[in-house]
Amino acid sequence: MVGMDNSLNQIEEAILIEISKYNYKKFPLLKEHLHFVRVKSREYTGVGMYIHFEYLIKEIDFVKISNTHASLSSNKRLVIDPLKNEINYELNITKGKLDFLELVTNDESWDGNCKFFDLVD
Repeated sequence: MVGMDNSLNQIEEAILIEISKYNYKKFPLLKEHLHFVRVKSREYTGVGMYIHFEYLIKEIDFVKISNTHASLSSNKRLVIDPLKNEINYELNITKGKLDFLELVTNDESWDGNCKFFDLVD
């Protein structure tokens, strides 16, 4: 994508940090991987989006998060203005690496923009 910012934005970073905290006991290396990823692409679906990741270092230079595939979330709700309902979020780990983050509304159209967000208990 031409002109796309490959940095994690505030909401992506907050979600990844929350997921890494919530899943720390089972996936303690997840937090370390956050320092070495950037956004490869953002795919808007109309009711959500996929954020695909790529690593800034060679695969040989890091320890895998897990030897299995995993789909991780947390117990906090993601609220985004201007949406009426909360958003579901899930991080997918494939082959021991961060693969993509999926954000899905509860049947509301959404273009990925937000004025305000919060992760609440």
